Amino acid sequence: MNFTLLIIILALILSAALAVGITVLCVVLKKSKGDEGEHIVAKILGDTIDGVQYVINDLIFGSDDRHSCQIDHVFINRFGIWVIETKNYSGTIFGVENAREWTQCLADGKIINKFYNPIKQNVTHIYRLAEQLKIKDKSIFQNVVVFLQNADISKINSPYVISVSELEAIKTAYTGVKLSDEQMQTYYNALLDLKAKSHISKKEHIKNIHKMQKAIEKGICPRCGARLVLRTGEYGEFFGCSNYPACKFAKNQELEL
Repeated sequence: MNFTLLIIILALILSAALAVGITVLCVVLKKSKGDEGEHIVAKILGDTIDGVQYVINDLIFGSDDRHSCQIDHVFINRFGIWVIETKNYSGTIFGVENAREWTQCLADGKIINKFYNPIKQNVTHIYRLAEQLKIKDKSIFQNVVVFLQNADISKINSPYVISVSELEAIKTAYTGVKLSDEQMQTYYNALLDLKAKSHISKKEHIKNIHKMQKAIEKGICPRCGARLVLRTGEYGEFFGCSNYPACKFAKNQELEL
């Protein structure tokens, strides 16, 4: 083989290996940051105290359409069921409640990243929880998005978004909801049972998300293979199966890990 050609082939192989290595490293670092953030929030929430508060961290379960849902934290007290999404981001965060995407700006605005609106992401989580707990009155649920690190969230005007320093306040925040001891215990036991019955790992959950993303990108219902159409409902835009009502698959427009 020509020596120059061999050098070129080796260079291409090394470049490809480097690219794969960088991708894997980014995924590992992102997962590590996410896990670190969830650990911080779990520590602030504390442990379950009968009659006072009930805590479940990293709740993963399968929904009725056989796809999985992962919720960082569920905190139950007399003032409701707090569904908490943790974002371990830094920089300045820009976003409004009804926007599809939010923006993270780093390094004096020179680095910009887009991510799916975590309020909308959490609305889906609440919808799934309400289904599982058979709760029709969704005012019981409190949507909370917690930003960690040194994230500047001053550009976001929403009561749903707080900094980690404000998290402790939810333990005594009056919401207009008042759950009894029996209700708190009942919801907690139901979620413990749900978590115990779930055999879906976080790795499998992420794999489910990737499969669904690929199917939706192709305009295919991942459940029955029919065509997907974009619709607008109570919880915003979503992809619905054109084979409805025979197939009731529906998923919010963006999928977030």
